[in-house]
Order: sequence, then C-alpha cells, then structure tokens
Amino acid sequence: LIRRYILKPSHLNQDLRDLIFPAWLLLIAVSGFAVEGARIAAKADQLGYDPMWSPVGLAFSALWPSPASESQTVCHAWLWWSHGLLALAGIAAIPFAPKTMHMLTAGVNTFFRDLRPQGRLGSLDVEGAFDRDEVLGLETMTQLDRKNGLDLYSCTECGRCQDNCPASISGKELSPRTVVLELKAQNEKEFPLLGDPGEQQSVLEASGLTQDMIQSCTTCMACVEACPAFIDPLAKILEIRRNLVMIHDQYPETFEEVFAGTEKRSNPWNEHPSARLDWAKGLEVTTMAEAAEAGTKVEILFWVGCAAAFDPRNQKIARSMAAILKQAGLSFAVLGEEEKCTGDPARRMGHEYLFQMQAEMNVETLGGYEFDRILTICPHCYNTFVKDYPDYGGDYTVIHHTELLLELLQADRIELKEPIQGQAAYHDSCYLGRHNRIFDAPRRILDLIPGLKTVEMDRSREFGMCCGAGGGMMWVEEETGKRVNDHRMAQAAAALAGGSNGQGCLVASACPFCLTMLEDALSSQEVDIVDRDIAELVAQAMGLDVS
Repeated sequence: LIRRYILKPSHLNQDLRDLIFPAWLLLIAVSGFAVEGARIAAKADQLGYDPMWSPVGLAFSALWPSPASESQTVCHAWLWWSHGLLALAGIAAIPFAPKTMHMLTAGVNTFFRDLRPQGRLGSLDVEGAFDRDEVLGLETMTQLDRKNGLDLYSCTECGRCQDNCPASISGKELSPRTVVLELKAQNEKEFPLLGDPGEQQSVLEASGLTQDMIQSCTTCMACVEACPAFIDPLAKILEIRRNLVMIHDQYPETFEEVFAGTEKRSNPWNEHPSARLDWAKGLEVTTMAEAAEAGTKVEILFWVGCAAAFDPRNQKIARSMAAILKQAGLSFAVLGEEEKCTGDPARRMGHEYLFQMQAEMNVETLGGYEFDRILTICPHCYNTFVKDYPDYGGDYTVIHHTELLLELLQADRIELKEPIQGQAAYHDSCYLGRHNRIFDAPRRILDLIPGLKTVEMDRSREFGMCCGAGGGMMWVEEETGKRVNDHRMAQAAAALAGGSNGQGCLVASACPFCLTMLEDALSSQEVDIVDRDIAELVAQAMGLDVS
C-alpha cells in the first residue's frame, strides 16, 4: 500500500480498484492480531505460555479492559469467526479479484517456464496449415497454447517489462504489459470462469491492441528478461505478427521490399548475389567451392552475412575480420555467391514461410562442405544458426567474432601493439547479449587494447537497451516518439561525458545492425563520438591496413 499509493513508482498503475485486495489483506492481518489480543485478555490464565512470545497480540490485549469478563469471551469468539471468514473469503476471491490470480499461477508458471534457449521460436508447418486451411499464428484466443495462457494469469502488472521496452521508453504505442493484459481481458470475456463462453473475435478487433503496436516491437527480449514471473510477451507479439503477415498480408510498406529481396535474391537488401564478394576485393579470400576443388581443409567457414556483404560501412567489419584471420594463420573460406540470408529478418518480421525457404537452402548448401566451425560477425546470424537451424537438420559449431578474437588473443596468435587513445562505451547487441548471453568476450577484448579506457552505460549487459534495428525495424522509419537509436546514443554520450570534451570517445559494438543504427544516430546529433566494431578496433590495434 505504501509503495503503490505513497511512493508511487512510475511503472505501477494508480488504479483505486487495486486498493481492495491489499486493504482486505491488511484487515485480515489486523483482525488476526485483534483476535490474539482478545484471547490473551480473556484467557490469560489458560494460555499455557508467556504472552511475551506473542508481542503484537500482547500489545493489542492492552486495549481490552481488565479483569476479563464474559462479554470479552463472547467478543473474542465473534472476532475469531469474523477473522476466519475474512481469510476464507479472501482466498475464495483470488480468482475473481483484480491482480490476485498471480498468487496461485506465478509459481506454477515459474515451474513450467521454457527451459530451451531464450529467444527461440517454434517452427510452424506452414505448407501443411495452408493445405488444411488452418490459421497460422495468433488470431483468436483459441490459438493460444496452455503455457502462453498461463502467462496471462501470472502477470503481477508490475510494469518492469514496460520500463525496459525500448519502444515504450522512446514513446511508441507498444507496452508489453498492455499486450499481456489485453489478451487476458479478451480471454476472460470469451472463456469466463463462470457463465457461458463469449463470442470468439480476432485479437486485434476485440482488444485494445493495434497493428502499429505489434509492428513496433524490436524483438530485443528486454521484456522477457525483466519479468520476475517468467512471462514471455515477445512470444505473443511474434505470433500475432505471424498471423498478420501470413494470413492477412498486413505489414509495414517497407517490409514488402525486404520480403521481395529475400525471396528473389536471398538478401533483404535486394542486391544481386554476384555482389556478395565485393567487400573482399584485394584480400584474396578463398571460397568454399574453390577450397573443396583444391582439396584444402578449412577450419573456419566465414559466414559474412548480408549486412557486411552489401552495406559499404559494414564491409569494413568483414575486411577487418578477414585480415585478422590471415594474420593469425587460420584456414578460412567464404561461401561467396552461394551464401544466402539466414532468414532471421523475415522470421522476426512474421514471414515464417520465407524463413523456412532460406533455412532449407542454406542447410543444403552447408551440407556439401566440410569445415570445423562457422564464424559470424552478425549476432542475428549467430542466433539463427544456434537456435533455429537445428530444427532443419543444421547442427553446427558456431562462434561469434568477438569470441574468436578473444580466443586468438589468449592464445597469443595475434598481438595488439598499437595504442588507441581514448575511452569507449560498449553497446550490447540484444541478439548477442540477452539472446545468447555473450557479455564478457567483447569487454575483455576492449580491456586488452592499449590506451583504451572503457566505461559502462547505465543500461548494459542483460539490461542493455536495443539499438532499434531488430524485428525488421532496421527497414522502418520511426514516426512516433523519439527514435530508439537516438535514445541509445544519448545514453552512450552520457556515459562518455567524463572524457575531455568528448575527444577520443567512441562507441564500440559487435553487430552490423547496431553499427548502422548507431552511426545513423551520430549523424543526427552534435556529439564528438565515433562508432567502431570491435573487429575494426582489433585490426587497428594490430596495425593492419584494411582500407
């Protein structure tokens, strides 16, 4: 009561209806102490123990006249029954009173929480569903599985998910708490505890949810990380998104270009596959086909990814990484024109069928070659290989470039001899950090670079804030509120404010999407900060020329 109505934290709703149950609990507690006080006053000689061991009841007993009278005994009995009825009525009201059902369900929800890797999406039988004329995704509450249904009734409405959601922080319509509560309200109407079931309606038609709200999710998983009851709002958002895209053909206009590029040319940039090796000009990079023809053993298949292959700024990351691999003496090759988008953007946008096409093609291509490990510079590719591709027969040993760089440094296969003077704030990629728990490797690399001092942003590690690119938002122009990447860059600038007027300050990242978003934010802000991928910093500290 003090926390909600006196301290009033911003994430807690100040709804007077919420006053009923805690006030009831307080009444149960106080009446219990009153019962004990009356018992001590009326039956002090029958207690069989020293009343000092019941200090609150002893204090309440002072309110009763002494010596004990028959009326006190009667009053004690009435208090006892009143207290008992209050307690039993409170228990009976739990399924019906606002915000109380979680007292029963949150523990059960915790027990049945998903023990698979976080952020993993279940595969759908898309072709079979179309053949059987079945609904894909979440259109009505009948498509909600038991665990997601249990989630709805386990919500404590604490607001932690909303406080950590980048869309909500930056003023967008989306609130993960609202998603859960709106679905719960609709479920209670259609499947009430008492009475006849209501008419089934579309989730977006019957609830307060909107398409803009669902499409503004960056799939960063901050809401899942923050929830103390192991509720997954993201799973519900993505299922609604899948339904919108595959059944109703509803999505942002710019998604159409991404889908078309992925379907026709196997990359969301819609670039011709022949341009996939443009980044490697002058580096003499071998393809897997060439290595197989020559009978050369390949330790590492360097999966460049679409962003680093086609985006001029991100090509510098791929060039830096290739130069480092050569300097370390590692045997590596790339797929070149055979490489296709992993399908992550399409899947997180809601186009499951397009993702499955990409996954099957890539698994078939990779099955034709021998290699020890797949190296990625993109956390989205990493996440897809590790969590999604096993469903399609693709079981690989995958390593992110920050992990490999740290491995090479610890094995003394590369040396950082050129100082980089300044200070750096590391930005945690959601898909590298929260999704895959890789927090330390990038930081340890930065600590090993001579001359570079590192600082932490207020939102870092598992509570780091998204750059705003995930879930297809890389291709969407934000029109509501402040841009997520601008918000994140402001946090970086605040962390770096201790530098000498911003001189020598940089934001380090380990994701091509993040680098693009951070650079875009820098172009719109008057701050003397540069952004660099960790591979670029390592190459610079090694004295390599990757221009």
